[in-house]
Amino acid sequence: MKIPFTAKAVAGEAQQWRSQRNRQDNSQRLSWALTLAFGFVALFIGLIGGLDSPILLTMAGGAVFAILLFFLMKLQNMLFVLILITFIIQGSAMYFLGLRSATWVAVGFSVLYFFKALLELTGRRKGMVKMPPDARCGFLAVCALLYVSCFFMSIVFNRVSIGQTAAAIKAGLPMFSVLFAFFCFRWESIQLEKMWKFFTLIMLLQLPVVVYQHFFIATARSFDSIVGTFGGTPQGGGNSAILVFFVITVMTYCFARWDHKLMPGVRLILICLTGLAIILLGEVKAAFIWVPLASFWVLRKRIFKNVFSLFAYCMLIVVFMGATYMVYNALYWGKVVDKGHTISEKLNAGGGYFFDPTNVNYITGEVSRGASIALWVNDHTATIPKRLVGFGPGSSKLTGLLAAGDVARRYAPLHIDATTLAILLWDVGLLGTAAYILMLLAGIFAGWRFISKKRGTAVERAMMEACVTMLVLYLSMLIYNRALMDEPTAQLLFMLTLGTVVQLSRFSTPADVAEEMSDSPSMAARGRTISRY
Repeated sequence: MKIPFTAKAVAGEAQQWRSQRNRQDNSQRLSWALTLAFGFVALFIGLIGGLDSPILLTMAGGAVFAILLFFLMKLQNMLFVLILITFIIQGSAMYFLGLRSATWVAVGFSVLYFFKALLELTGRRKGMVKMPPDARCGFLAVCALLYVSCFFMSIVFNRVSIGQTAAAIKAGLPMFSVLFAFFCFRWESIQLEKMWKFFTLIMLLQLPVVVYQHFFIATARSFDSIVGTFGGTPQGGGNSAILVFFVITVMTYCFARWDHKLMPGVRLILICLTGLAIILLGEVKAAFIWVPLASFWVLRKRIFKNVFSLFAYCMLIVVFMGATYMVYNALYWGKVVDKGHTISEKLNAGGGYFFDPTNVNYITGEVSRGASIALWVNDHTATIPKRLVGFGPGSSKLTGLLAAGDVARRYAPLHIDATTLAILLWDVGLLGTAAYILMLLAGIFAGWRFISKKRGTAVERAMMEACVTMLVLYLSMLIYNRALMDEPTAQLLFMLTLGTVVQLSRFSTPADVAEEMSDSPSMAARGRTISRY
């Protein structure tokens, strides 16, 4: 023990003892405060549980849990919770428990995520590095702001009701918080890589769920009811297309990692076989186009390396399309397609009717993809201002809103919101539609510029290859279904893909530095240790 010999030393020891005592007192006060707070929370949840309302209990418990995460977790970690809630929890609750309001959990947490990002941006908390004065992806940000501005301008111009406004905001805007966070803060490359690896784990989880849904729940099912954990009902179907699109996203990312020598071929084969099994059970016709396009773009350098590689790839695609058709025809299409007598009737029954501009069923309300656009084009009540700014957000929704839209009621019982493009045209007009599409095209252009200039490390280039490929496929989603406008799973996946492009374009390693890192043996070995899995 050190003995103090001077008065100054004695005073220092006393001061140290008092500060230590104060820290202990503060720690005890904090412990009592937390105990009291958690006691009130437990009492509150217990009182709600006594009402015997599972929905109310779920909402209250989820709100308390989300608020705790808001104050205790960092922005990066909250994103993983949002991914978990959106891709697994809310869809499972909807499908297996029948809680159709479970989508509010994902929406509510995305709103909290936005406020968390705002709190970090104001500098009240020590968080992530703020954005530097950089003009990269500025056009994409402008397009996103223009779309949101058109959204609210259409609300004001059309004097949309409060109920319809609240429902439209809930359906279309919360996931923009992810793009906001990716634009404003710098994320480490290792964090982005962990996020994309997390996607792979989620995809692997889908296989047992899909197998269980197909063989034990949906044997006498409707189409699109094999949804994994992405939401829907056994009777009415759901997000099977988004499930397959998510699987293709993961497969594309794994192809890119393998192409950049970051993943062994055996692991790639296992992941792709898992993905193909989910695709075959999911019955999504667009997979015939999505899988060949995605794999061709990512592996284009290997495919055109020589004539043998091109021949091998063509044979694999032929085998994939033939096997997929045989499985779909045996499991789902046989009875429907066989009703047709001519080739045109069989093709129409197999899905050609989707793009028929005259295919409208006034009994079921079903509207084909082509007819959803034709109805907007042929609407004679629309004035020029209505064409430009739309009829107001939510105006095309007949169901699922606090208040049905004016246009939807006029066309009832038809579901005129069959596609994303139709919803955009009805709700925010040509200006909002142009801003949304330009935002998507700006992401593709920024990603392609990143790839062409060979910026970033191998890990970053692999992520960018996957993102650009999927953003191109998102163009087809505009006319394929309406998921980008009202499904949290599709919206979050889109914003994460677009956000990755923004993040890498703004903050990634410069090309010359990345080249030096890749040429250095020690850094290359370190990168393989971190990235290989």
